[in-house]
Amino acid sequence: MNAGVTSEMVASSSTSPAEVKRKPAARKPAGRKTASRFRKYAGGEESEELAAAASSGVPAQSNGDGDTGGITAALVGLAAADGQTVVQVPVYQTVPHPFNDPDRSKPQTGDPKWDELVNGARASGIKVPGLLVTREGFLAKRPDLAHAIGDDAEYVVIYGHRRRAAAIAAGLATIPAVIDDAVMDDHGDLDAMTLENLGRQDLSEIAEAQMFARYSELGLSQRAIAEKLGVDQATVSRRLSLLLLAPEVQAAIAEDAIRSAEGAALAGALPYGPARSWQKKGEPGQDTDARRSEQLAAFTLIAERGMSPTRAAERVLTERNSRAQALAAGLEIVDPRERFGASFHEHRLFDVSDVDFASADVVGAIDPGQGTLVYYAVDKPSDEVEDAAKLEAEARAAAVKARREAGIKLVATVPSREKLVTYFIDQYAYGVSALATSAEGWRLAQAYVRLEGLDATEFRVSAQNGDEKRRSEIAWACAVAGYELAAADGSREWGPSDLTYLDLLSERADYKPTAWEEARLDAARRALRVAE
Repeated sequence: MNAGVTSEMVASSSTSPAEVKRKPAARKPAGRKTASRFRKYAGGEESEELAAAASSGVPAQSNGDGDTGGITAALVGLAAADGQTVVQVPVYQTVPHPFNDPDRSKPQTGDPKWDELVNGARASGIKVPGLLVTREGFLAKRPDLAHAIGDDAEYVVIYGHRRRAAAIAAGLATIPAVIDDAVMDDHGDLDAMTLENLGRQDLSEIAEAQMFARYSELGLSQRAIAEKLGVDQATVSRRLSLLLLAPEVQAAIAEDAIRSAEGAALAGALPYGPARSWQKKGEPGQDTDARRSEQLAAFTLIAERGMSPTRAAERVLTERNSRAQALAAGLEIVDPRERFGASFHEHRLFDVSDVDFASADVVGAIDPGQGTLVYYAVDKPSDEVEDAAKLEAEARAAAVKARREAGIKLVATVPSREKLVTYFIDQYAYGVSALATSAEGWRLAQAYVRLEGLDATEFRVSAQNGDEKRRSEIAWACAVAGYELAAADGSREWGPSDLTYLDLLSERADYKPTAWEEARLDAARRALRVAE
């Protein structure tokens, strides 16, 4: 190992496989507007192709680390043709560019290509020269980054961060490089690194976002960034939105815990962090601990309960408003089950229009599904206990009526074939499929698709003989009917199928569960948590 490089230093800069795991970047369209005469030093296949094209007739030349001829000699020839010289630079006199993805300057444990690069460096040195600028040339254009490069560096890397890291890991004293401060003109260092990184398959979406943000900080619009780099404007917009996520959510995207599209939608609904120049409209309080907590709460609903970002954000904002409402009314927020025990539902107040909160002995609770404020009487209301059966029947009937009206809208939004299969499997597992294909299920499905004029036999025939689209529509109508019949069954407690059904109504039909339904959903979620 090179003098001054200890095994501890190398180990301390390594990262776990989870830390370096990245989603493959989407293929970028051809025809980028930005080009660079320094592209030959970017590394990878393009450098090798340039070298191969120029290798004919190039004399063998040593790179100082034992390698002769081939790619290095060809690139030396290309450098000479541009009036440049490849020199050997002490690796510890170089420093990564502060704009570059820091993961590119670290050992990438577990990556076969990294191992191949390090082993090749040990055997033959670094083959493709990097591109460096002097400290003076760098600070002349970016004086505000003096602190980021430290006091000891003589050169800043533009191209070759991974090769530099491999040289350190391999214990090399020097790396081959071209030194040309001209790359700093017109923010050419940013262009060079952006184009190099956009060509990589392992570039994280957060790293892409940071590159786009730097162009935005230079005053470029999202459209101008897209045109300059040859990417879709929608991609630029989505990536930039990821920078309005808390670090924990960004890490979850990098680890595939949630999709970047979900993260972008969450950032649009609940942006967190300093207001950015590319935001259409900053939100008051978005750079506060309270907003961070709200975003993380919404993220948990997305990751653990499968909510859409929009609904998760609505749920969190509803809770915020509910707590403000309780505070204004002087209501204590409690956990009803802890406060009242298993019979907590008997304390529930469904109508508080005539309740004087200032004098009544009432407490509040946050519905875990919707985030709404619900009310409980500290002492069981005697009249409500006496009329419990009547109130229960009325609440159930009102909920059934509301759901069936929303069911027409739900049936009209047929999920993808893949999703349909998932719902059918769930219905089979929870015993709902029998209801979906019962005579009552067929009748309800027929009403949902507004074919009440057909008799049952004609309706079934239309399902069997229709085209694939028609069969999917009727199958989905039957599935919704099965969910509804199960939910309407007063002899059973609600469970997983009902949670799925109410989620579907909320997501696809903008349905707001009634207070009676919220209480049953709460009980179902609690039962599931106990079972887990």
